[in-house]
Amino acid sequence: MSQTEVRIPRESAAPGEAGPGSARPAAPRLYALDALRVIAALSVLAFHYTGVDAASKANWGVNPKELFPWLFPVTSYGSYGVQLFFLISGFVICLSAWDRTPGQFVRARFLRLFPAYWFSALAAFAVWRAMPDGSRTGPSISESLTNMTMLQVPLSAQHLVGAYWTLWVELTFYLIFLLVIWRGLDYRRVSVFCWLWLLASVLVQQPGNQVPILGIFAQPLNTALFVSGIAMYLMYRFGPDLQLWGLLAAGWLVMQSDLVQHADGLRHDRGMDRDPYIALALVTVFYLLVLAVALHKLDRVGWRWFATAGALVYPLYLLHEELGWAMIRTVYGTLGAWPTLLLTVAAMVLAAWLLHHLVERPSQRWLRARLAREERDRADRGTQESPPVPGRTDR
Repeated sequence: MSQTEVRIPRESAAPGEAGPGSARPAAPRLYALDALRVIAALSVLAFHYTGVDAASKANWGVNPKELFPWLFPVTSYGSYGVQLFFLISGFVICLSAWDRTPGQFVRARFLRLFPAYWFSALAAFAVWRAMPDGSRTGPSISESLTNMTMLQVPLSAQHLVGAYWTLWVELTFYLIFLLVIWRGLDYRRVSVFCWLWLLASVLVQQPGNQVPILGIFAQPLNTALFVSGIAMYLMYRFGPDLQLWGLLAAGWLVMQSDLVQHADGLRHDRGMDRDPYIALALVTVFYLLVLAVALHKLDRVGWRWFATAGALVYPLYLLHEELGWAMIRTVYGTLGAWPTLLLTVAAMVLAAWLLHHLVERPSQRWLRARLAREERDRADRGTQESPPVPGRTDR
C-alpha cells in the first residue's frame, strides 16, 4: 500500500558497479504502477462488499451470492488484490529506498503511513461505537488504543478494521529491509538479501522450527511476493540478467506452493470455495503485469489521472471496510442492492479524497517541516556544545 515514487535513475554501469556519473536521465513516472495499485484497491473493496459470505449476516443480511449472482464468482477472488499490493511494495519500497539513508527511509515511511492511518483508526472506532452491526464484538478501549501503534498483531489486539492486518506485514518488510539499507543498497547486496530471505521463508515452514522469529520476518507467501517485486525492480534499474530471472523464477515457485496451500486452507477451514489454481492464475497475471513495468513495456502509459487516482489508494484502503459496511447496513433496506453498492463505492472514494486532501497532505507537510526544524535545531546545539579541540589556541 505504499506510494509510488515518481522518478528514478536508470544505471548505465554493470550491475553492482554503478558509480557517480553513471546515471542516465530520469525515467518517466511509472503511471502503470499507479494503475495497478488502483486495480488492487478496487478488487479488495469489491471483495469486501460483494465477495465475502461471512460478512452477509452483519451487513447485507443476505448472502451476496443471492444479491449479486453473476458478480460474486468474480469478486470472491478480489482478496488477491493484496498479493498484487505486496508485489508492488517490493518494487516500490526498493525504488524509494535507493540512495536514501536509513533515517530518511524511516521518516518517509512514517509520514506516508501514519497520519492517514491515525485518522482512519479514529473513524473506525467511532463507527464501532455509534453504528454497531449487532453481531460482532468490537475492539475494547485498550485494543483500540493499541491499534494506534499499528502493532496490534504482535500485541494480540483485535483490529479496528480487518484489512489492517496487511499493514503489519508491510511493517515487518520495512524493518528487515532497513538492515539492507543500513549497509547500503547495491545490486549484489540486495540480490543476496533476497535469496537469504526467500530461503528463510521456506525453512520457517519446516515442522519443529525452533526459531519462531523467522515466522514474523520471513512469512510464507508474503516474503516470496516481496522478493519477486524486488527482483523486478532490479530488472527495471539494471536490466534483466540470468541471476535476476533465476531469482524471479524462484520467488514465483515458492509463491505458488504457498498460495495453493493457503487457498486450500481457506477452503477447508473457512468455507471459502475458491479454486486454488484460478487464484494462482490470477496472481501469475499480476506477476506478468509488474514484469511488463520492470521491462519498460508499459513506459508509454501516460494517463496522468492515474497518478491522482493512485494517491487515493491508501486512504481508500484504510477507510472502505468498516465505514462502507456501516453505510451498507444503513441504506440497503431503503435503496436495494445495486444502488446501495454504487452509492457506497462513490461515498468511499469521496471519503478517500477528503482524507487525502484535508488530513493526509496537510499533516505530512506539517510533520515534515517540524521534523526538519528539530533536526536543524539539534545540529545547531551540537555545534554550539562541541568541546574545544585539545591543544588548539584560538587567535
